Amino acid sequence: MNIETLKNIELLNLPFPWETNARGQVIMTPHGYDHSFRAAGLGRIFAEIIPEWHCGYQLGIYTSDGVKAPDVSLSSPEYHARHLKDTGYVTEAPEICIEVMSPSNSWQEMLDKMPLYFEVGALEVWIVDVEGKVFFFADGNEKLQISRLIPEAPQSI
Repeated sequence: MNIETLKNIELLNLPFPWETNARGQVIMTPHGYDHSFRAAGLGRIFAEIIPEWHCGYQLGIYTSDGVKAPDVSLSSPEYHARHLKDTGYVTEAPEICIEVMSPSNSWQEMLDKMPLYFEVGALEVWIVDVEGKVFFFADGNEKLQISRLIPEAPQSI
């Protein structure tokens, strides 16, 4: 699916968060309370430990497998300045993309999604499992003990 087709879907202004796969199918549905609570909790934590960074939610990112939307994204002041006037989805991922797993998610789904964020510029991808444990990854799905970008990041939520 090309970016022009994805931009046309974006213009539909769907009333819920959405992602697509490479076939253009909308594959994302709204989240439950526990999922939403964990994502919001991350935002509160980051406001305290890295106030100069910007925290976003459900940012649409164009990838080679359609539009993906990490639950939480963290962008440096430099990234934020480059994209401050953007009005639609982005072609460059923020430095950190965070996925909060729901019971319906599988680890394979997360492992498949991570390279998509890395190929468009993410430096780290974090996965929060259903128990609230945070896993940190670098390009190539390399598992990290802690975040290289934000070493004080929480190990669990």
